[in-house]
Amino acid sequence: MRALRLIAPSILLAAACNSTDRQQLAALAHADSLRTDSLVSIKNELLNEVMTSTQFVTAINDEMAKLKSKTPVKLTTAKKSESEVASIKEQRAAVLASISALVARLDSSEARVEQLRARASQLSKRDATLSSQVERYSKTIAELRQTVEQQRADFSATIARQNAQISALTTQVDTFTRATVRLAGEKAALSDTVTSLTAEMNTAYYVVGTKDELIERGILVEEGRKRLLIIGGRPVAPARDLDPSKFTRIDRARDRVINLPEGEYRILTRQNPAYASPFSSHDGKILGGLRVEQPDKFWEPSRFLILVRG
Repeated sequence: MRALRLIAPSILLAAACNSTDRQQLAALAHADSLRTDSLVSIKNELLNEVMTSTQFVTAINDEMAKLKSKTPVKLTTAKKSESEVASIKEQRAAVLASISALVARLDSSEARVEQLRARASQLSKRDATLSSQVERYSKTIAELRQTVEQQRADFSATIARQNAQISALTTQVDTFTRATVRLAGEKAALSDTVTSLTAEMNTAYYVVGTKDELIERGILVEEGRKRLLIIGGRPVAPARDLDPSKFTRIDRARDRVINLPEGEYRILTRQNPAYASPFSSHDGKILGGLRVEQPDKFWEPSRFLILVRG
């Protein structure tokens, strides 16, 4: 961006200079055209002046030749007539007038030539000035072109460096993206694992029933001898391999209340009743339901809870 900020004013300056230079060069070309036209006009005027003067001189020569071709006047002491004297005076006056006109014409032509020479000199000076201006403008344009070319080269080098940096950053971004995708997958898998482990850890089971029902379902088993040889039953205990499908599944972190059917119940498994409170109790038995107040400690001995009615 810095290179772009540097080169933009130069480009605008070059464009402005080029526009100004084009206008100035056009003005110079127009001035040069006018100068050429003026020189041609001067040349034509000089030619016309020379031709006019030549024609006038030729005419004077013709007149003088005519005078010379006439019979020369003989110098005698004889008295000439008045008409002859008048004719001679007229001829002399005409010759003098022609000579005077020629001199005046030559003076005018000389003055005209001097004017034309002065104009030509001025045009030459202007031509030298214009040539000098054109040279300066050409030099300025060359310097501006060199500056723009240098800045364009610098800008191209900057662009190349930035492209290399962008390519390197793109490679890094691709690497980071792949790593992020991999980590996201690992995180998702880990989250699923944690969720699964958390759900598994928080899963608890309970079952409610009479002793006979629970024995029949294989949840309880009779162990040991009968208390009496003829009557009485043997002690019961939870089966060694409990089937979770025969229990009601709960989330011990969320389901802290276990509602019980009508009757009196006792806990046959190893949970400590001290970490739970019954809705009601009678002779140490639970009535109505059980509220677990400290789940971690209550379910710590076993995640299977067996409540026997009776």
